[in-house]
Amino acid sequence: MERVSWTYELPPAGAPDVGLEQYQLATPEGDVWKAVVLLEHDGRLFVAGAPSGAALRRRLVAVPWEAVEGVDHDALTVRVGSLADAVELDPGQAVENEPAEARRVEELPAELVRTQPTGDVAGPMDRMRLILGLGSAAVGFVTLLIAIAVIDRAGEAWAFALLAVPAAFFLAAGALSISAWRRPYAPAARGAGRPRPR
Repeated sequence: MERVSWTYELPPAGAPDVGLEQYQLATPEGDVWKAVVLLEHDGRLFVAGAPSGAALRRRLVAVPWEAVEGVDHDALTVRVGSLADAVELDPGQAVENEPAEARRVEELPAELVRTQPTGDVAGPMDRMRLILGLGSAAVGFVTLLIAIAVIDRAGEAWAFALLAVPAAFFLAAGALSISAWRRPYAPAARGAGRPRPR
């Protein structure tokens, strides 16, 4: 992937999110990035995303808007069809509150507003993985208290093996919670058959 040398604007620290900032960026490979900023450079629109989903100063990839298949405002997701023309932004060229070659777009163009129908996406609180994760954590806590009571009462080394039961529940809770955090919206949010923004 080519790294470009243009300067580009980032949202100022503490500024409220605008447009598509902090939306999920669903790539063709099934990865989920974090959309950081919408940029305009030489008359072209780019959505810049962080593959790590983390801090603004880390690696950013600018995807040309022509590669975007759709925007789902209910799921806060931008679906990308191809990364073939994407470019990597140089972290050293980022600026805040200064003029830059690629400027931050704060207002969504009219054709990007509500590009998808509403009401067909399960939000984070509706996901079974999140519910199971919370349930596993609760059961793990209860079994931990029971195991501690049995260990205290028995006073023998074999009783420490009981700690494997709450440990298993805590591991399951962690795995389910991470899974729900990485993909917080139902698969319908990234499904095919959506109209492409113009």
